[in-house]
Amino acid sequence: MTTIAGLRFPWGRYHATPWGHSVNEAVVEWPPSPWRILRALYCTWRFRAPDLPEGEVHRLLAELATPPSYALPPHLEAHTRHYMPDIAGGSDKVFDPFVVTARGAEVLVQWDVSLDSTAAATLETLLDLLPYLGRAESVCEGRLLHDTLPDTAWVRPGCDGADDSVARTRLLVAEEPLDLSALVMSTTAIRQAGRIAPPSTRWVSYVAPASSPRPRAPSRFVRRSPEAVRFAVDAPTPPSVRSAVACADLLRRAAMSAYGTPPSHVLAGKDRDGVPLRDHMHAHYLALDLDGNQCLDHLVVWAPGGLGPDEVRALAGLRRLSTSQPIGGFGPLRLTVESMGATPAVVPELTGPARIWASMTPFAPPRHQARRHDYESFVVAEVSRELVSRGLPPADVEPITGEWLAFRRRRLAEQLGQDRRAIGLRLRFREPVTGPLCLGSLSHFGLGLFVPA
Repeated sequence: MTTIAGLRFPWGRYHATPWGHSVNEAVVEWPPSPWRILRALYCTWRFRAPDLPEGEVHRLLAELATPPSYALPPHLEAHTRHYMPDIAGGSDKVFDPFVVTARGAEVLVQWDVSLDSTAAATLETLLDLLPYLGRAESVCEGRLLHDTLPDTAWVRPGCDGADDSVARTRLLVAEEPLDLSALVMSTTAIRQAGRIAPPSTRWVSYVAPASSPRPRAPSRFVRRSPEAVRFAVDAPTPPSVRSAVACADLLRRAAMSAYGTPPSHVLAGKDRDGVPLRDHMHAHYLALDLDGNQCLDHLVVWAPGGLGPDEVRALAGLRRLSTSQPIGGFGPLRLTVESMGATPAVVPELTGPARIWASMTPFAPPRHQARRHDYESFVVAEVSRELVSRGLPPADVEPITGEWLAFRRRRLAEQLGQDRRAIGLRLRFREPVTGPLCLGSLSHFGLGLFVPA
C-alpha cells in the first residue's frame, strides 16, 4: 500500500529556491523537495492545527521521511526581474524564479508507506489546512487521495541506472529516523552553524522532469476595439439628472468637434451621405447619476460596434464641455477619462445581467400615438417593437410613477415646444438579459436608459 497526496497551485505558480542556491541564481526547486513538504506539514500543525496530538503528528512525519515519488503536470520555468532601490540611491537587480503550471493542475506525491486510520486522518487534516508551499506566493491546496493510481508516469528517487544523457535533479530529503530538531531549524541558525544544508538531511537524485515547450507567440497581435469610454464629471454646480439629454448632446458635439472632418460615422450616427444609421451599433451618449443624489456624475460614450483609434483619440482628449445656451442652471463641466475598454468593465452598473430593469431616464415612444389606442397599451407595443429591433427577448412592461415629465426630452437644437411625451417603466424579462439597455426616441442621447433593478 502507498500514501498519495495531491498538491494544487490555484494561481498556477510555484516559487521555491533550492537549498544551496541564491534566489538571484534564478533556479527553482521542482518538484517540491520531500524536506520542504515535511516542514510545511509541521508548520501547518503548529500554527493552524495545534489541537492535533503532538505524538500523532511526530509519528506521521517520521513515516513520511522516506523519499517519495512524484507525478508532475506539464510546466514551464520562468522568472521576473525587479530593480529594487538601495540605500546608496542606486538599484539592485533581484530575480524571482518560479514554475508555471495550469491553474489547478495537481502534483501527486506518493510515499511507499501504509498509514493506519489515525495517521491518515492526521495527514488529511494537515493537507486540508496547508496555506502555501515554498514561498508565500505559492498558494497551495492539498488533499489526501484514497484511490490507487497507476505508476507509469512516476518520477522516482534514485536514477543510478539512468542513461548519462538524462538530466538529473537533486532534492533534499530527511535522514531516517527523522530528526525533528533539524526539521525546525531556521535558515539563519543553519548558516550560523557553518552549514549549507540542514543537519540530518541528504541529497537524493531524481530524473529531472522536462519543461514543456514554450508556446509560440502569435504571428499577429489582435487588439479588440474598445466599446466604451467613461468620464468623471466635475462642476461647481453639478447638472441635474433631468438634464441628461442636454449633457449627452453637448458630449456628442464636443466629440465630433475633436474628431474633425470628415466626421466619424461612429460618433455622428450617420453615413457619408448624412443618412442616419439604423443598426444601433454607433455611439450612444449617456449621462449617469450613479450615486443616486439626482445629479449627474459620469458621462459615457458607448458604441456596441466598437470605437476606432481616431474615435478613441478624440474622446481621450476631451477636457471640458460648455455652451452658450442656458441648460438647467449649470455651467461648464470638467471631464476626466476614467476608463475605456469592453462595456462590462467600463460601465458594470449598466450591463447586468438582470431580469428586471427600471428607468433611470423616461422612455419616449419613437412614433406618434394613434388615437384608437390608450397610452399605456401604445407604450407597451412600442417597447416590444424596440426590444425586437435590438435583438432582445420580450418583456412584461409596467409603468413607474414619478416626475418623468420634468426631464428634458429634446436636444439642444430642438425648439422648446418639442418635448416628447415620456413615461418611467419597469421591464421584467423571463431570463436575465445583458445591457446597456437604451430604448425609444433619443435613446442615443440617454433618454430611455434602463438600469438593473
